[in-house]
Amino acid sequence: MEVESLREMIARLMEKRAQEVAEDPTIYSPMKLRPPATQEQLVELEGLVGQALEPRYREFLSISDGLENFHFEMPVLGCQDWPDSSALARAQSFFELILDMGTPEDEGLPSTARLVPVSVDEDETTGIFMIDAQGVIAERFWWVGDGSSLLFPDFADVISYVVDPASYLSR
Repeated sequence: MEVESLREMIARLMEKRAQEVAEDPTIYSPMKLRPPATQEQLVELEGLVGQALEPRYREFLSISDGLENFHFEMPVLGCQDWPDSSALARAQSFFELILDMGTPEDEGLPSTARLVPVSVDEDETTGIFMIDAQGVIAERFWWVGDGSSLLFPDFADVISYVVDPASYLSR
């Protein structure tokens, strides 16, 4: 079986969203790709977040430096959002909330795991974080909020989930 490229996955995601917008423009907004991040921007981002970017997320940012309206109104943060943007401020606020509540440990993430915001909704109730658990767990992304907690091994699996929620395999 041939592995789908990230560009093909992004194309499927964009196509799905275009169909959703056509069916109900009051709920869905069009996605908006951004110009790609440069290698220099990616290296700078890794320095800012204090960890290597997960390879598929890095590849995504080299195609589109973030994405508007990734899932409903949730953007995917890119290099241009660091160190200062309103989306990043929302993500950091949500991050502090889940830390204060003890949610990472409640969900089985090691207390030593470093979490980096990748996305958060406008209401600061749902977010996606890149995980660096120093090999303690295999998953690299955590989607949490509104009563859900999903772990993904890489960013391509996060995209697959948005395209087809039935594709999610829990650990």
